[in-house]
Amino acid sequence: MPRKIWKAKYSKIKNLGGELMEEDSKRIFETIGKMETHQSLERLEANILRLGAFTDDVEQALKDQYKLIGRALVAARTGLDLSNLSVPEEKIVLAVSEYVGLQKRNGKNSQRTLEQLKNRGLIGAAEVSVMKSKPTQGFEALHDADKEELSYERIILDHPDYFTPRAIWYARKTLELGNSTEKPPAASDNPTQGRCELLISWLSERSTQSEGAIPAYTNDEAASAVGMDDMQRFGRVQGNIQSRVDFACYACGLPPLGLTAENPFPDAWSQQERNWPFPISEMQNAAKQRLWKTSDFDSIRRKTLELPAGASGIWKQELAENEKDVRDWALGFGDFNPFDGPDDAKPRRTLSSPYWIFVCNPKKWAIDRFLEQKIEIDSWGVREADVPNIAQGQLGYIRVGVDRRTDIERDGRAKLDAGIYALVEVVSEPYETAGADAEFWANGEKPVLVRPTVKIRYLQTFPDILVTIEDLRSRAPGISKLVLDGFQARSFPIESEDFHAIAALLNLGEHDVDKTTVPNDDLDVDVSELEKRYLNAAPEVKERTSRYIERGTVGERVKKANEYKCQICDALGNNPLGFRKPNGVAYVEAHHVMPVSNLQIGSLNASNIMTVCANHHRQLHYGGIDVEIEETTFDLIIDQSQVSIPRLRLPSIRAG
Repeated sequence: MPRKIWKAKYSKIKNLGGELMEEDSKRIFETIGKMETHQSLERLEANILRLGAFTDDVEQALKDQYKLIGRALVAARTGLDLSNLSVPEEKIVLAVSEYVGLQKRNGKNSQRTLEQLKNRGLIGAAEVSVMKSKPTQGFEALHDADKEELSYERIILDHPDYFTPRAIWYARKTLELGNSTEKPPAASDNPTQGRCELLISWLSERSTQSEGAIPAYTNDEAASAVGMDDMQRFGRVQGNIQSRVDFACYACGLPPLGLTAENPFPDAWSQQERNWPFPISEMQNAAKQRLWKTSDFDSIRRKTLELPAGASGIWKQELAENEKDVRDWALGFGDFNPFDGPDDAKPRRTLSSPYWIFVCNPKKWAIDRFLEQKIEIDSWGVREADVPNIAQGQLGYIRVGVDRRTDIERDGRAKLDAGIYALVEVVSEPYETAGADAEFWANGEKPVLVRPTVKIRYLQTFPDILVTIEDLRSRAPGISKLVLDGFQARSFPIESEDFHAIAALLNLGEHDVDKTTVPNDDLDVDVSELEKRYLNAAPEVKERTSRYIERGTVGERVKKANEYKCQICDALGNNPLGFRKPNGVAYVEAHHVMPVSNLQIGSLNASNIMTVCANHHRQLHYGGIDVEIEETTFDLIIDQSQVSIPRLRLPSIRAG
């Protein structure tokens, strides 16, 4: 019988039977706590119903006991250690406990579900269960019992960082939330996905050996690198793999890796029925001239995990639904692509980067008056094409173009030199609005159309111009022409080398970013959410965020949990406690095993931190020591000794 109907009956009987004596109530709670099986608890529940002894507190006690019995059953039947679980793992145990109880009440068993947990673990069992063409029996049972929030599907979508893109795709399908692709991502053991990853690794190695550039190669050589030596036989397969990797490049805003080959596949990049051709030579030039980074290949590999096995379908769907985005991406590799006139010409699309130039035309928006106000937070319009790439925590410069204001428009102010006027940080995701503060717009210039906008924080301002465009031409000869000659009212991403070349001329250092703290609205979120929020931030901001968290709750809780010991000294049999600080606590440092410089999901969690003395901390960073991250341990060789350090698991931690 559904719980809602039971509750209605209990309430009715209780009202008829009157209030319980305190002694009777105490005896009921004690009896509930002694029940060890679903059957015994169900019988007790029926007796409580018959006696009219139901209250809200009794109902909650029954629920809690059902959960305890279910959890004990899961542990006994699967042999799993249910201590120190992550948040989604705890939810999975709760879901199974509830499902087992429902099945028991309906006279059915849950043997298959428990076997999956035993064989695949909590996360693995949830994944394999949801990846079905139709909703699972477990989902249907929980849905019918008004418990859909406990389903594997909902858990997966609430904690996507713990699950594969394929599982997420199926969870969205079951919950009727829609997906970006018609077919699910390829399974991790799918040969196509495996060959894509081999190809990406092969190209990454070639890039590393050539300081970022990818030496030309033939399609035969690429096919051989992924285990397909006969192009007569495997040509179409290799073409599919390369096309799939190229789609991932498009999704990441990078030039297509397939065009680093001597010649593309004959059927690649054909115009078909479109009224515009792919500019193959410009795309090929961009791919071959780029100095590829490890992070580029990591991004491409992660994106392939989200794609179906067949490439033709995803390209066809994308061109049908988002042809303008594909066109902007492809044409963006030329010098520029005019669309509305000279002042609105679109500059060459610089590739995905955490650094930006925010261009200001003083004839339209009075940057000099704005800077005098010493305003810290403002908004800035960005191009529609850049919305997927701009993110919270990225850095940029306010670049002023040629000042064409008349004497009257300047109102007695001096003309501004073209150059760099501020260092800023993006502090929001893109949102739609009609533009920045009206106070600083020239008459008739305030935009009336809604456009993509981000909030920016001014970290440093340079009203007395320190670096002009002419300074950049003479003192930074290798800097991009886009920085020097970019258009008056367009913002665009720039390469790391350009950003740091400008920083050097401005004498900017770490303190210029570090002086700001993590925004207040970021303080009360889970660390995993904070990592996700700053995943695409600039390295300087990631480092700042990392240090802030390490000095705060996470680092302190890990140190306390490890009793302020150096875990390496402890493993080597040495004294693990350092000197005592004035507060009596032993000094120890927190070391992130997975480098925080990329701020990957999990890098700031407690399970990625070991506590070490200052000497071993330096040795880990500078002594060439490799640490293998296993499921429950960190394994390393140090001072000719092999040691295994337990990984700490803590409950979800807030940032502040």
